[in-house]
Amino acid sequence: MKRRGLLQGAGAALALASGVVRASPRLRIGVPLPFTGVQSEVANDLRAGYEMAFAHASEAGLNLEPVWADDEAKADQTARLVEQFARDRSILATTGIVGTPHAKAAVPRAVVGGLPVVGLRSGAVELRDGTRGVYHLRASYTDELTRMVRTIGGASLNRLAVVYSNDAFGTAAAAHVAGIVAEHGVTVVSNEPAERGGSDIQAAVSKALDPSKHAKALLLLVLEGPMLKGVTHARTKMSFLAPVFCMSFCATRRLAEATDPNLVGLGLVSAFPLPRTDLSPLADHFRKVAVDWSRPGVIHSLTAFEGYLYGSVLASAIRRAPDTSRAGLVAALNAPQEVGGIRVAFDSKLVGYHYLQLIYKSGTGVLRA
Repeated sequence: MKRRGLLQGAGAALALASGVVRASPRLRIGVPLPFTGVQSEVANDLRAGYEMAFAHASEAGLNLEPVWADDEAKADQTARLVEQFARDRSILATTGIVGTPHAKAAVPRAVVGGLPVVGLRSGAVELRDGTRGVYHLRASYTDELTRMVRTIGGASLNRLAVVYSNDAFGTAAAAHVAGIVAEHGVTVVSNEPAERGGSDIQAAVSKALDPSKHAKALLLLVLEGPMLKGVTHARTKMSFLAPVFCMSFCATRRLAEATDPNLVGLGLVSAFPLPRTDLSPLADHFRKVAVDWSRPGVIHSLTAFEGYLYGSVLASAIRRAPDTSRAGLVAALNAPQEVGGIRVAFDSKLVGYHYLQLIYKSGTGVLRA
């Protein structure tokens, strides 16, 4: 497997072009990912998905060159990298921005620089304002949370403990949950913040699950790493055996392959179909490429499949574009397209894919619908 150099932060970013599009046998895509920091598992899974999508595209003669950059899970670093991508006219688009704070910081830089954003890993509703050139490929967090609360209420889990990440995503998510629980017959009995990196997640879970609260379910609105710690603490230290729920962005390969019995029954609403079992041609291609690349483990990762979908949408649009320019890419994206049997049609808010599915961690450790 060929690996390209990883840009270690803004100081090592590519030299900026003079503003003139350079002829090149490869079409360059800027991909800022948190290879170091609390989101490194996510970054590695997304990278695998992108690499697989671009390798599949190359079989049809489309040479896409990902320009990897490490934003170190820092929003200001993401913004700097995206601004550099926007100034480099040899870069056709950016994709894969991870996290709501990072997207809020970086997307305006892309817009000002005329750089299309195709697929970002945030479902924040405030980012979905129809800004030209910013294309979303996942359902919003509010839609995801509404579906989750409806499921919790339908199961008569009417006393809900909530632990949320003390950042832009977490505070907005917790507020949304608090605003909709009553209509689903649920009461929030505790609402505890936790540091984004998870340093105090055990303390927050302990407060949320204080026995006097009589919680019947726990909702963790935190990143994957803190979520795993939080679930273990709830089960082993708080003796909490009731259902636990987490967000779709926690569904990495690490979660999918974990055999920890404390995770059995963990539920989430996925923004993508399970790649291991989905019948679409796109999922079938994903599984075949994973085998060809000796990466069978990524078949279980919803995050890797997310990267594969984003990369495949980009490749499909570039093939259909009237020319290989940023404007040509935007023109192609504005028309509905079929990508491996999955329909992508961007609405007035430029959201092109609205999939949601309830999945859970089974007794065998496998994620199931």
